[in-house]
Amino acid sequence: MLIRDFMAREPVCLRPDDNVQHAAKIFSKYEIDGAPVVDETGKLAGIFTKTHVMRAIAKGMPVDTPVRHLMRRQVYTIFEDDVPESAWEMALKYGIGRVPVVDRQNRLVGMMTRTRLVQAFEQKYKNIISFLNAVLNCALSGICAVNEKGTVVIFNQSAAQITGLSVDQVVGRHIEEVIPQSGLLKVLQTGKASYGQKIVLHQTTVIANQTPVIYGNKIIGAVSLFHDVSEVEALSQQLETVKRMAQELDTIINASSEGIALVDQEGKLIKLNRTYEQVEGVCGEKIRGLRAKDLVQKGYLSFLAVLAALEKGGSACVIERLRTGREVLTTATPIVDEHSRGIRRIVVNCRDLTELAELRRQLEEERARYHAELESLRWEARESDRMVAKSSSMRDVLAVAQRVAPYDSNILILGESGTGKDLLARFIHHRSARATGPFISVDCAAIPENLLESELFGYTAGAFTGADRQGKPGLIEMADGGTLFLNEIGELPPGLQAKLLTVIQEKQVRRLGGIKPCPVNFRLIAATNRNLEQMVEKGAFRRDLYYRINVIPIRIPPLRERPEDIAPLVHHFLHRFNKKFNVFRQIAPETMEWLQNYPWPGNVRELENVMERLVVISVEEVIKPGSLPEQIRKMAASALVKKGNPEPALLLNLYQQLGSTRKVAAALGVNQSTVVRWLKKYGYNLSATRS
Repeated sequence: MLIRDFMAREPVCLRPDDNVQHAAKIFSKYEIDGAPVVDETGKLAGIFTKTHVMRAIAKGMPVDTPVRHLMRRQVYTIFEDDVPESAWEMALKYGIGRVPVVDRQNRLVGMMTRTRLVQAFEQKYKNIISFLNAVLNCALSGICAVNEKGTVVIFNQSAAQITGLSVDQVVGRHIEEVIPQSGLLKVLQTGKASYGQKIVLHQTTVIANQTPVIYGNKIIGAVSLFHDVSEVEALSQQLETVKRMAQELDTIINASSEGIALVDQEGKLIKLNRTYEQVEGVCGEKIRGLRAKDLVQKGYLSFLAVLAALEKGGSACVIERLRTGREVLTTATPIVDEHSRGIRRIVVNCRDLTELAELRRQLEEERARYHAELESLRWEARESDRMVAKSSSMRDVLAVAQRVAPYDSNILILGESGTGKDLLARFIHHRSARATGPFISVDCAAIPENLLESELFGYTAGAFTGADRQGKPGLIEMADGGTLFLNEIGELPPGLQAKLLTVIQEKQVRRLGGIKPCPVNFRLIAATNRNLEQMVEKGAFRRDLYYRINVIPIRIPPLRERPEDIAPLVHHFLHRFNKKFNVFRQIAPETMEWLQNYPWPGNVRELENVMERLVVISVEEVIKPGSLPEQIRKMAASALVKKGNPEPALLLNLYQQLGSTRKVAAALGVNQSTVVRWLKKYGYNLSATRS
């Protein structure tokens, strides 16, 4: 309950400009001793009472004197969401009978009087009594309580149902008049409790617990909690039912095709089902009660998972080879006690792995496919943010890619390292009919040559030393239904070029060590930073394979050929790394000028790395040229000099950094006099010591 539930709403109020005569009329009309004063916004400004009226008369003040000159501005208030106890404490502390109620903006919303406070407390205690009665009546046990005189004060609904007596028949009467066999008078007299007594209450046999009610050192009553004997008998029947269910559970456990064992908190074997006995070749009755450590040492059971679970206090899973030659998966799962949080039991599951071999192989294939598809989804989510193209040359590249994407023709992407060949390949994949299929990316230059064949084509079980016993699908096989992207295809060894050509022509792949080919359906996109035509002429790349992959060539121009893309890329990477590192960096205009005049030999990849470095190492919000790597500053400066348009900020930065015009001239590759002339042109005063 809150103050707002009991306060008087819309109280009589005065305004600061109301006069004393008006206030006196208000007090007389509403028979009140005072009223709060509120301003035009409804906020409490003070309080004006009959005492203030009498003071005004005593001082001979005019009756048209505004109440603001006489009102008390310091007013004790309470909030509407306070509890009544707060108002009661204030009323007692300051001796006030009416307390203004305000909201959190100090606007008057009501008045709280002592009368309403009494009503609030009365309602609160009624609610408490109602709640306690509801609790007593919800109890399944019969409850009967008497005071020190033996008069019944509590008789709940369960007691009424058990005895057949109504509450009205019992409450308020002496216990001997209504239930003479209760024994509560004896408890009152002796002060001794009794438990589990079988007594008759109004022709109903019950099991009762009776205790005295003591306040201080005095017995002020007695209470009896009792249950119908028939309910106890019902519980006994339920116990029998539980026993039958336990027997059925034993039958179910023994019928399980999986080995099941039960161990206590000390590692002692409690139960072993028939399947576990067959798998391990033991008799459960003969080893019951032995500890897990002894069972392992004596060779009865391979209980390594149990030992691990006991040691770390949590679940453990172990693959074990039994003395019978079987390979099993054993899982030990602790059952934790809710109160002590310690291990109470350990459930052990044992499963033969032979039947799981095929499932494991399929799982490996699906897992690889899942990772590929997950990467595809990740790319799709961020693709629109990564493809930045403002220059006409790059927009032409994307336009061509958009046009050819729906068709399954092979594509060869040409371009220097770092230009974004991988991004363009994904761009095409996500706009093709194979967008829902996997996108398998293979960097032919990153995989060692001795592993490349097995990674591309896969292998069968035992194909070579160290091969997985279940075999493994190759990356080409995993691209089935999607796109196979072979990056840096120019690095492919001649032997694998021939095998790849066969796969492209026949649309089927044969694993290493395998006999039967597997059909595959994929769209091929290849990429290289090398001149394949020259490699063909030199015999380093198969001519027939070159013509197979070079159906639709797309060349990505290097960043130095499309300077219009530098600024958009800078802002794109700046936004990404600001978000990644939770910072807010900006690029100074002079810094952007330097970045736009740097030739970017590493292309977009280099620009991305530089932007990440600038965001991380910059100590100021605005990234200035001083934060740029020295190589970028020098090459950008040289480019500006060659254009005959060195920037003032660039010259000053180099001058302040290098300390002399000679060194600046050497860095820019011009004469010292040229540097001096430029600096004077831009208004810099050169000291003799630094020239």
